[in-house]
Amino acid sequence: MKCILFVDCDREEVQTFSEAISSVLKEECTIKVARSDYGQKNKLINIFRYIKYFMAPLLFFLSREKCDLLLGWQQFYALNMAFYCRLFKVKKSTKIVALNFTYKRKKGFLGSIYYKYMKYCVDNIYLDFMHVPSYNYVESCSEELGVDKSKFIVRGFGVPDLFDNWKQSKVDCSDYSLTIGRSNRDFDFLVSVWGTPCLEKHRLVIISDTYMPKKELPKNVILRDDITGDEQFPWIANADLVIIPINDGTICSGDTVLLNSMMLKRTTIVTTPSTLQEMYIKDGYNGVAIAKDIDLFAQQVCEFLSDDKRRNEIGENARKMYLENFSRYAMGRQIAEFLKKHLGY
Repeated sequence: MKCILFVDCDREEVQTFSEAISSVLKEECTIKVARSDYGQKNKLINIFRYIKYFMAPLLFFLSREKCDLLLGWQQFYALNMAFYCRLFKVKKSTKIVALNFTYKRKKGFLGSIYYKYMKYCVDNIYLDFMHVPSYNYVESCSEELGVDKSKFIVRGFGVPDLFDNWKQSKVDCSDYSLTIGRSNRDFDFLVSVWGTPCLEKHRLVIISDTYMPKKELPKNVILRDDITGDEQFPWIANADLVIIPINDGTICSGDTVLLNSMMLKRTTIVTTPSTLQEMYIKDGYNGVAIAKDIDLFAQQVCEFLSDDKRRNEIGENARKMYLENFSRYAMGRQIAEFLKKHLGY
């Protein structure tokens, strides 16, 4: 059996994931790289990325007999492989799995086209499984796209262990809580929280190149739109708290920030309800889940900021749970064990 992990990132980012797949399936998992993670800062880059989503799988499709199992780390590499197989009505020869699957229905005419395209990609014999981190997300995707729930693999996400790389890092800021994100974040809620009297002397740093405040930010709120990629790690490593305010709790988002925070021994607060709470957080043990009530949220944030011992305990537990369940190797092992059972490898 030949297994290929089709990715859009640096090989090093998925190396341990690949090793876990190989270890469980007893077959080498080869990493194939087609970079398309160029960011989303202008329309030209977006267009190039979308073209890559279709062209890279097309080239792979033309030599599909060379692969028995295709794992699409970039979901569109797997989805479009299934798209081409269905379009040209070929004999099924490759098992296809879309990892890190996500879908959000869009509005208008383009939204209708996107829905039909996604439906075409997932509702066929060629795509075997889609990996998602939440049972609630299975419910919504199954209903939205009209596919059977048995087509989903529910396992957590995983990130590389970079603790030793960043544990001694420094930033030009102190006494701050941190929030990071590009989509599905309710930063306005956090800004309101930081407008309460108990937090007026503590900073909130927002790292986002998409957030557009509706009003002038308070003096204790700092918006940074110039910090990307690895530059974010020192900010996570030095934050008193990492907070993830989710806008739509039914959508899987925020996993990477949460797991990087756990990896770096930070106390992470997530708003509820959210899939993050369901899949990753044991409230009060390895993280904190708080409802989106401004006064309640502010009160609990203040309590955590004044209790170093509790924050350190939660941070240690977060690191421990990360190593056991949410490292990239652990993610690969869990998915490979599922595939071994359900595909007969």
